[in-house]
Amino acid sequence: MYGADDHRGLFQQLYNMADALIVGKFVGSRALASVGATGSTFFFILSLTLGLTNAFSIVMSQYFGAKNEEMVRKTLVSSIYITIACTILLAIVGIFGARPLMQLLKAPTEIIDDAVLYIQICIGGSVGLLFYNAASAVLRAVGDSRTPLYFLILSSILNVLLDLLFVLSFGMGVAGVAIATVISQVVSAVICVIYTYQKFPIFRVKRTDWSPHYGNIGMISKIGIPMGLQSLLLSIGEMTVTGVVNSFGTNAVAAYTTGMRIQQFATLAFFNMAQAYSTFAAQNLGAKKFTRIQDSFKKVALILIAITLVSGGLIIIFADEIVRLFISNQDAHLEEIVKMSKQLLFISACFFPFLGLIWFYNNTLRGMGEVAIPLFSGIVELIAKVGLSITLGMMFGYIGVWWAGPIGWALGLIPSVIQYHSGRWKRQADRIAA
Repeated sequence: MYGADDHRGLFQQLYNMADALIVGKFVGSRALASVGATGSTFFFILSLTLGLTNAFSIVMSQYFGAKNEEMVRKTLVSSIYITIACTILLAIVGIFGARPLMQLLKAPTEIIDDAVLYIQICIGGSVGLLFYNAASAVLRAVGDSRTPLYFLILSSILNVLLDLLFVLSFGMGVAGVAIATVISQVVSAVICVIYTYQKFPIFRVKRTDWSPHYGNIGMISKIGIPMGLQSLLLSIGEMTVTGVVNSFGTNAVAAYTTGMRIQQFATLAFFNMAQAYSTFAAQNLGAKKFTRIQDSFKKVALILIAITLVSGGLIIIFADEIVRLFISNQDAHLEEIVKMSKQLLFISACFFPFLGLIWFYNNTLRGMGEVAIPLFSGIVELIAKVGLSITLGMMFGYIGVWWAGPIGWALGLIPSVIQYHSGRWKRQADRIAA
């Protein structure tokens, strides 16, 4: 039940989905639960760093819209320095913090060792993930959102092929899909970085640009840290939900894993649309084209709502067939897991319009430098998610937990709607000009 601002985004979701599907189908529901139990821990470890990488696109878009090429290059250099620092930090946290975090979440004994190993490999080797996110953020800043998606599709295909090789041919199980993920992420990052350098001369950094620009780093941090903190808060909520789900046993963990992977895939279109609009809003704010922002916002919001309705409808219709793709037909726990996972999907699908809109409003506000209200939105969602998952879980069992996240989406949307329609974001244009 990832919330209003799941910054793991398109990249990590597709990899996690492939890993979960393959180990669930060819290794078993316990391996599926092992991979799934790591989801909230991944979110927690990655949250702050991915908030910073998303800020690269916002800051660079604002300078690009203002036609300040020197600061575009300096923002690129700042992005490189920040990404290197984040890579080192994540490797340390992932390797040494995986087991304590999984123990804190009370992961079932039968899956904890594989879950820890999966985190240590994927987070310890997260250099590809971070550099891909940084490079794709840079490309989005200049209006190229398609190319990173193409590279993502190619690397996702590579990930599936390597998953099958390591699991079926080498019998490596959970460790195999983790290694496949790391290799695929590195390949994607290398291709994306090379393309960015060769395609866009504006990113060919001069020797003088390599001196750290502390004001620019501060600007990225000012936007990125609140974004990261919001994701951090949401990740704490997600960890709490995971802890509650863990208390209902391994079948509930497997059902939650399956339902969440399907939900993440079903919401990719409107998540990506909301994220792309933040770049559009940032560029036009830098150029002081307020009317263009407002007119396009209405049109995109209507398209986004339509997509959420279609996506939710397809999930409701085909839930049974899709869930069964993740689990072997010979698995003894198949029917119970399918039943639980379908209930999660039905509830979430009904709330997809709220999820799409909260992503859209918050990404728009961040793109224009308004970070306080999206952070408050995340806090509202966090309180709702944690409080309701515990309360409804005690009252109605695991199905009560399924309701917590969607209700949080609806409540978290309220402050963001009020802030955007107040029009106070227009004053940010003067700050960019200064």
